[in-house]
Amino acid sequence: MHTVAILLARTVLVALGAIELCMLLRAILSFFADPESVLLSFCYAVTEPVIMPFRVMLSRFESLDSIPLDIPFLLTYVVLALVGGLLPAVT
Repeated sequence: MHTVAILLARTVLVALGAIELCMLLRAILSFFADPESVLLSFCYAVTEPVIMPFRVMLSRFESLDSIPLDIPFLLTYVVLALVGGLLPAVT
């Protein structure tokens, strides 16, 4: 049973790392790549379902609309990093 938990934790860590990498690529490519870029579209397709709950949750705060940063994006990245950092401690 312990090996199943370790395998599951490693799988989740790999998935979190892949999502974080796509988020980083998305942030960089959004400045330089063509909006119709296949890689940028792929990054949006992978990351937006993860970011969307944070967008919905933070949409209630109208004061965040005036900030030029994508706060839900940043919050998602921080949460994923925290979960990825805490996961090895659980197993």
